[in-house]
Amino acid sequence: MSINLALLILLFLVILYITIIEIFTIIFMITGVSSTRAKFQVISLLTNCGFTTTESEIIVSSRKRRKIAITIMLFGNIFNVAIVSLLVNMVISFSKNKDFNAFRSILYLLGFMVFITIIRKIPFFRVTFDNIVKRIATKVIFTKKANPMLIFDNFHGFVIVEIKIVEVPEKLNNRTLLESTISKDYGIRVLNIKRDDLLMGDISKDEVIMKNDRVLVYGPLANIIDVFEQKPSLYSRAS
Repeated sequence: MSINLALLILLFLVILYITIIEIFTIIFMITGVSSTRAKFQVISLLTNCGFTTTESEIIVSSRKRRKIAITIMLFGNIFNVAIVSLLVNMVISFSKNKDFNAFRSILYLLGFMVFITIIRKIPFFRVTFDNIVKRIATKVIFTKKANPMLIFDNFHGFVIVEIKIVEVPEKLNNRTLLESTISKDYGIRVLNIKRDDLLMGDISKDEVIMKNDRVLVYGPLANIIDVFEQKPSLYSRAS
């Protein structure tokens, strides 16, 4: 294997590895895991480093998450074998090539990593990629009548979560937020509502949640699941 080909394959694997981490992080988030926990679990599973007992309860308590975890571990094993094999071939190629400039190759790799990091930080690319993954994963994971949830953060049972309203829940159907009493009785606060291209940040108590809205709410996870009629089996006690 030539050095140039080996470097190209290595760069491709790096891009693929980062992409897979992002994809499975979003998938775990859709099933009710906060973003930081989701990324930690994905990296642990891909690298076969293992994870703590407390954190692992989030995964093993859900059948859907266990299936996702198995898929991630399979990807991780394939990648580990591929990368080790590639590195061995690169070392052999480098040792045979007396003109090889290790310093220049390292600079290329560092420059490439900086470029990827900058691209990932650009909101347009990140939001577009995340939306595509969420759209596909939601169709696979949830039934047509479910209201998929994407948890952004978890504060000891209180979560910030985005909900796609596929079917308006009974407690909210044809009722204003004030009439539904979700704030008083369930401790759920609606932070904003995205309706088509309109983002409503200053939510009135007279606002009515409608089908196809994307609603960002804060409150106890158990109550949010209850109000928005989500299946409890998708969530664990520690989520």
